[in-house]
Amino acid sequence: MDWNKQQGLQTHFVLVKEKKGNDYSIYDPYKYGGDAPDKEVLLTTRYKYNGAKLATEISAVLWFENYSIAQPEPPKQTKLPLPAEKFVVYAAEDDLALRAEGSVTGYLWKRLLKNTELISLETKAQAQSKVGKQGQWIQVQDPTGQQGFVAAWYVSDKKVTASSSGTPATSPKPSTSPTPSTSPKPSNSPSPAPVPAGALALFPTTQITLRTKPVVASDNIIRYVNVTEQLISLETAEQAIPKVGVQNQWIKVKDANNKEGYVAAWFVKYAGGSTAQANNNTIPASSGNVKVKTTAELVTLRKQPVVSDATIIKRVPIGYEFTITETGGESKIGKNDQWIKVKDASSEGYIAAWFVAR
Repeated sequence: MDWNKQQGLQTHFVLVKEKKGNDYSIYDPYKYGGDAPDKEVLLTTRYKYNGAKLATEISAVLWFENYSIAQPEPPKQTKLPLPAEKFVVYAAEDDLALRAEGSVTGYLWKRLLKNTELISLETKAQAQSKVGKQGQWIQVQDPTGQQGFVAAWYVSDKKVTASSSGTPATSPKPSTSPTPSTSPKPSNSPSPAPVPAGALALFPTTQITLRTKPVVASDNIIRYVNVTEQLISLETAEQAIPKVGVQNQWIKVKDANNKEGYVAAWFVKYAGGSTAQANNNTIPASSGNVKVKTTAELVTLRKQPVVSDATIIKRVPIGYEFTITETGGESKIGKNDQWIKVKDASSEGYIAAWFVAR
């Protein structure tokens, strides 16, 4: 599916549930306001940027068939008594899995909404020591009495209450009379991190949390970031590329409001080959015929070698072929801080050199 009305294809996958007339009822991994387990969502009602017809809205299909593997039987469960000292944790994210075992392969009992109250079935000391820690699991009971295990790095001992704009600063108190200053005082606030050459542009694959530290905790939330918002990596491409899509990795980024923080690398994808360094140098074109192919999904062809919505010509899939149009452009192939001027059958522009190969 194309999830954005801007030019080009911004890929997003949904799960088709059943046919409904000339439409499909879907499960959408991204939750919009008002979404709930019992709400019916139709494909062309939600995604309608290419004519609102199935034939034009669906750009690719993954088909799953199952002939021999039977659905697993729910495991037998012995209900545990609640501890004498009650200790409560809360789901820090939507869709937190409640499982029969403390493992990602454990039988899935259900998914929980953010801020669902969960009573620990472990002692307070045991559970407290695990909250927010990667690789740890806590045995809990949900409000319906269902018992199971939840990932400790997705729970908090406090309800998540951060607003989308982050924590407001304390309002300054008005002065009774202006006091002249002899010399300006240096600011105590940290300087913004410099954007490294060859920085990546990223998009969340679901609503994610921008945090002050690279760990899941209730006291480090800056704000929530929606799937339509572009993030710029503050790490070099060499540092960030191996992390994208990898569990338990974090990338330092800045958001559209220039707020800096960390996001879970396993919930981001490439927006395309891009750099945040402004570079208005023009490169002389030639009639070279060296071919290159993209090595990542959604690599961006741009009017200028500058990260901006205004410079986007289109985004192309992995393996897409371009012809280099500048003299000496082949010497840049694979380099993290370089751009190459290229063309295809319909467009000419700039592509990030580190996202192409021969």
